[in-house]
Amino acid sequence: AEVFCSLGWLEIVGHADRSAFDLTAHSKAAKVDLSYKEVLEKPIEQEVYLLTKPAGIAIMKAFGKDGRAVKASIEALPQSELEKIATTSSPATVEVEGKSFEVKPELMSFEKKKEKISVNAFTPGVIEPSFGIDRILTVVLEHAYYARPKDESGDDKQTRGVLSLSAVIAPYKCTLLPLDQRIARHEKYLALSGTFKRELSVLGLSYTIDESGATIGRRYARNDELGIPFAVTFDFTTLEDSTVTMRERDSMEQIRLPLSEAADLIRNLCIGDATWANASPKYKTT
Repeated sequence: AEVFCSLGWLEIVGHADRSAFDLTAHSKAAKVDLSYKEVLEKPIEQEVYLLTKPAGIAIMKAFGKDGRAVKASIEALPQSELEKIATTSSPATVEVEGKSFEVKPELMSFEKKKEKISVNAFTPGVIEPSFGIDRILTVVLEHAYYARPKDESGDDKQTRGVLSLSAVIAPYKCTLLPLDQRIARHEKYLALSGTFKRELSVLGLSYTIDESGATIGRRYARNDELGIPFAVTFDFTTLEDSTVTMRERDSMEQIRLPLSEAADLIRNLCIGDATWANASPKYKTT
């Protein structure tokens, strides 16, 4: 898989078809059978090539102390290879404990027998995916980050960056902002924000709190750059009727809603059960 970014088309995921090579190599090195055995509901009959008893004795005599292992290696060869050896009178090459042995065709003879197969054994193929996590994070950040156009009529010359992460993957789902220090020190704000934080925690929603003395606009911009999708602001109206404003990062639109409904709305927006376009018309915009 590739993604287009400032470096051009960048591969971020690769998939390698390893077939049965890795498991076969591990099986030989560890001397452990790693084949998968499938028990058949109905046994099947098939013709197989088997090394004859006289041929087995001849092989063991020809190779001395390695003869028994060489014979076992030949018998363990796949049926396709045994058939090729038997029908073409070609030599067989086997490896025993790291040593290679060539068995001449005159030492081997095979007989065909019908055999009932009740278990189908095979070495599974392996698909090896490789994910470049550093590349994935790089292109996600590059695609999500942008700067808001500057207001030429304003005095603010600072670049207002936005990390437009989807609410589903944003590390923090919302930020809590008292309008100013007078709100932050008010007893009712402490009680309402405490209840709201508990509701967010129960729903598994992560949040931040920015009670600094910066203006509300600067705090919005600060949290936009952190990728936080929603901001809940407590103001003087909150102290009167327990309503708050909720701001959506990308559109900068704000709605006013009861604080008791805010946590559920954020949860629904984050898990995809609701969209801002559908949810915001239900509330008063500010």
